Amino acid sequence: MATADCHRRVDTVFSAADLGELSSYADFLRAQAAALLPVEEALEDAGAASLFADWPSRRRGALLVADLAGLGFAPPAPVGRPWLATPAQAIGALYVLEGSRLGGALLKRSVPPHLPSEFLGGMCSASWQALLVLMDAMLDSSEKLAAAIETARRVFGLFELAGRLHVDPGTAAA
Repeated sequence: MATADCHRRVDTVFSAADLGELSSYADFLRAQAAALLPVEEALEDAGAASLFADWPSRRRGALLVADLAGLGFAPPAPVGRPWLATPAQAIGALYVLEGSRLGGALLKRSVPPHLPSEFLGGMCSASWQALLVLMDAMLDSSEKLAAAIETARRVFGLFELAGRLHVDPGTAAA
């Protein structure tokens, strides 16, 4: 609930993308890359592999880069990178990335089959449930929960900015 407003803003910006149209889909993927790649890199640098046993299976950056390459694009410059100094901050960042993955399965239905869409492969509900259990275990104090929420809000902000720059440039100054 603490990030619902952020999620709505990101959804609004990204809803401008027409995933069935090549250039708009490419813009969508570029926006995703501008935010997701630096967040995954920050998680890696923060020791995600030691915090999350299934971290390698949760990474999607390589799929995203491959989909962009399949469309003839390189990843754009990152819009920013979160500072992840604690496990609580890492779980806040991972929460946003995994929520994006969860929505990917639904979005993939809008992508024509001839376009690369491995990045939008989605996830099984068991993986999402495992994340929620992990969050309950790791966020065992109000301070840790607050740190996770603050980080999640910052990561949502990166996705919003990336969407405004690449998907809906008319809102970039908003």
